[in-house]
Amino acid sequence: MNCYEKLREKLDLFPVGMPKSTEAAELLQLLFGDDDILVASNVPNPPLMFSAKKIARKSGVGKEEAAARLQSLAARGLIMEYKVLGEPLYTLLPAVPGFIEMQFMPAGPVDEKKRRAGELWRIMMGGELGKENHGYPTSGIRVIPIKKSVDTTQKVFNFEETEKIIRASGTIAIADCACRKAVGKCSAPLDVCMMFNVMADYLIEKNMARKATLKEAVKALERAEDAGLVHTTANSKPPIQIICNCCSCCCMSLWGVTNLGKAAGSVSSNFSALVQDESVCIKCGMCAKVCPMGAITVTEDLTAVNTGKCIGCGLCAHKCPTGAMVLSRKSESEPPTTTLHLAAKMSGERNKLPRMINNLTKEIF
Repeated sequence: MNCYEKLREKLDLFPVGMPKSTEAAELLQLLFGDDDILVASNVPNPPLMFSAKKIARKSGVGKEEAAARLQSLAARGLIMEYKVLGEPLYTLLPAVPGFIEMQFMPAGPVDEKKRRAGELWRIMMGGELGKENHGYPTSGIRVIPIKKSVDTTQKVFNFEETEKIIRASGTIAIADCACRKAVGKCSAPLDVCMMFNVMADYLIEKNMARKATLKEAVKALERAEDAGLVHTTANSKPPIQIICNCCSCCCMSLWGVTNLGKAAGSVSSNFSALVQDESVCIKCGMCAKVCPMGAITVTEDLTAVNTGKCIGCGLCAHKCPTGAMVLSRKSESEPPTTTLHLAAKMSGERNKLPRMINNLTKEIF
């Protein structure tokens, strides 16, 4: 087995892995390169973290060479680097959400190599990677509704309010939207994706995001809403690490509904759009125009919502000039308690737990 395939197999152990394909092979070669792949293929999967010395021994190279290559890989956003008692320790990142997105998050133009990486990413999402991401009961992604679009009689939980999530966070960072930067199909704002707490600290340190104030973060949310972007996050309870603001033409979080023909349930949401008062609806068509899922149709006599496509983002109600459209709660389901619970649930559905345990045993011993 060559080192690229060894790395791909390890990456495929993540809840959303890296299924084998010619595009996956090209992507790994493009980003990791022949000089670093030997060392990269011996970086362990989480929760394990190894020192440069241990990875050097597994790779059969000198410690200084391994340390330099590991630092380079971490600086390029391809693996994670943690400092434990002052010593750097390393572990793998998943492909998505993970090291692919990190190639596009820093501010600035995209070079030809990364442009090709974006093309490969999109092709992969149209194949087995997309099916793995969106083809199982538990979604890794949850839509957070625009607060003012929710019917005022409805209860709203803390994990369903973007501003409360932001205000409860420590460090805040803002980065460019990796999907829009990679795909480039629209002119929606780039600098509206937010990271919090430990993830924010890490990305700021690695120059992949900039530190932001609470006021800047709230303004970014408003810019995203006004641009017709959908608030999404990991499908777990706070504290959360990221809020993305997604468009329907570029963003992979919405790919299952927009490109793979999946029902709205492939993205977790507790809300659905509803014409609350047909008598005040002026049939202007604004709700249909801004709906990222194409879930609304407007005729002279009726405004109808296809609940099989509606993801409950609230953009329709946000843009409705008369207040006829609102979000109505369709369930009170709570997300998994932590991202670890979410990962375990997703891995179990994909029957990956036995392979993960086997790999961890090999890494340790």
